[in-house]
This record gives sequence, structure tokens and C-alpha cells, in this order.
Amino acid sequence: MSQSRVPRLKDVAEEAGVSVSAASKILRGDQGRFGDATCRRVLDAAERLGWRRNLLVSGIQTGRTQTVGVMIPPYDSFWINVLSGIHHRLSEADYLPITVWQGDLDHFPNFEADEPEGVRQINRLLDRRVDALILWPPFSVAYHDHLADLASKRVPVVVIDHRADEPYCDSVVTNEALAAKTVAKHLLDLGHRRIACISSRESKSQTWALERRQQFERAVSFHDEAEVRSWRLNHAGTNGVEVATELLSGDFRPTAVFAVSDHEAQDVYDAAILLGLSIPGDLSIVGFADLDFAAGLTPPLSTVRQRPREIGVEAASLVLSRLSGDQENLPLVESKIEADFVLRESTGPAPRDADRG
Repeated sequence: MSQSRVPRLKDVAEEAGVSVSAASKILRGDQGRFGDATCRRVLDAAERLGWRRNLLVSGIQTGRTQTVGVMIPPYDSFWINVLSGIHHRLSEADYLPITVWQGDLDHFPNFEADEPEGVRQINRLLDRRVDALILWPPFSVAYHDHLADLASKRVPVVVIDHRADEPYCDSVVTNEALAAKTVAKHLLDLGHRRIACISSRESKSQTWALERRQQFERAVSFHDEAEVRSWRLNHAGTNGVEVATELLSGDFRPTAVFAVSDHEAQDVYDAAILLGLSIPGDLSIVGFADLDFAAGLTPPLSTVRQRPREIGVEAASLVLSRLSGDQENLPLVESKIEADFVLRESTGPAPRDADRG
């Protein structure tokens, strides 16, 4: 055989002295009906010739490509670790993740500005016959109107960090209620009674931010003497420092701020510096996510540490369960992953003069 030609299954069969059908079965692992000597001849021939299984042909034959479309960008350390968990779990099952996104780091937060491009990217994966999809929130919103097409193609979908009014697929979320309750208790136990919450844009793809804020407000409201007020960023999410400056310098004068993510917490740090406020002497701050920069802030940020790798593993596991057929007709699953409060130096007792007007 010419060394320049890719070895075919037929070549392996001829080299081993068996039929093409027998070689195919043995190389797929179906060796029970053949003798040990025959199996060894085929395997040795395949190794000698450098034969590799053609997964494109296998996909045509089985209707499965052993690939999963993963529509998650490496936006920050949280999503990078989610991707790590997905990759690890899919690799264990011999599935290949195909990761795509749109835009660049400067435009990820404004994904909704180009939903047609998001749909185009998803369709690129479907045209390549991925077996399933794992989506970050904006992609799930972009493709919402095309769900019937996915259902007809029997393509399982898992969404991370997103809740729809009418759930349409499996999802993996953080236990927002318990995490918010933990943060509220921490600040209340430190004596804080005027507490602000700074939220993100709360766009239709940011249901996590809406729920996080609402659960925090609810937890604080159970304390009769405490008051919580909330602020939100603009539609583009570009005015974090301005909003933080407004909430710190207005009449409310909070002694503590809960930020729905560490990104907003960093904005509060910047605003506190501009206003000459010390952390935590004048102001306590708690973030959410424990992103890679949180511990490096001055002072280090108290925050809620999500479990992104566990979230990624769970998302991949849900997809694999649907693909196995064991859960094909079972109700939709919402899997809640716990989070952990990380105490650092950005929180402390409420100032003694906190009751001044």
C-alpha cells in the first residue's frame, strides 16, 4: 500500500486475512463472536498500518457524531472553569466539545445587540450534527424562538445560569436563595442596618442577577430594623462606577453593599476610593463568584464562591444522560449547585456612627 494514502478498513481486513465486516466489528469492540487469535491479527494489522476510525462515517452509520456544541465564551474565570468541567466530563465519555461564541471580550456583555449572529452560530453547530448543546444564558435567549426545531431533531439542550418563565430544557443554576441568605445574615450579624445592593443590567439573559438581588432583598427584609435599597447598571452595563458613586454619596448612605457579582464589587471599590471611604472601616462590601481578581483587591474581597467546575460537570452529565436514552422522556431537570461564603477583609462591624442621618 502506498505510504501517502490513508489506510482504509479494507486494507486492515486484507492485512489480517478477514472480511471487511469482521474487521469492522472487531475494531468497534464487538469481539465476542471471534477468536482471540483473529482479534489479535486485526488489531495488530490496524496498528501496523496506522489505521484510525473514521468518525464521520461512523456518525452517518449511527446518527451520532459524539460531539456536543458548547456555546460558552471564556468571559471570566467563572466561565473558564465551567468550560473546564464540561470538557473533563465529556472527555471521560469520549465526547468531543466544540466550543464557539461570538464577539470578543469587549462585547460579550452586550450579546443581545446581535441575536441573529447568535442564532447563526448555533445553526453552524446543528449543521455539523452535534448531538447536544450546552448554552450560556444569552445563547439560550437568542435561540428561544427556534426550540421547536431543536425538539424535532431530538437535540438535548442544557442551559447554565438561566431560568425561563416556561422552562424548555434542563438547566444548572446556583442555589441563589441560600447564598443570598448567607450574605444577608453575615452583614446583619455585623450590625449593618442600611444595606445597598448593586445589580447588573438584569437583561433578559441575566435572570441570575434578578434572582440574586431579589433573594437578598427578601433575606434582609426579615429583619425589622434593617433597610435595603437596590441600584442597577444601565442597559450596556458600562456605568458601574457611576452607579456605585451615586449609591454611596446619596441620602441613604449605606454602611454595607452587596454586589451581585465581583465585577460590580470592583466598581464599588473604585467609587469608595473616589469618595475617600475606607473598606471596611466606613463601608463593608460583599461580592459574588470569587473571580480570580477578588482575593487580590485591597482589601481582599469577601464573596460567595460558586462552584463553576462542578456546574460544568453537571451540565455535561445532564446532556450525557439524555443522550443515553435513560432519561429521554423524563421531566425537565433544574439542578441546583451550592455555593460557599468566603470571608476576607472587606467586611467588618458597622461604624459606630452608622445611625447618623
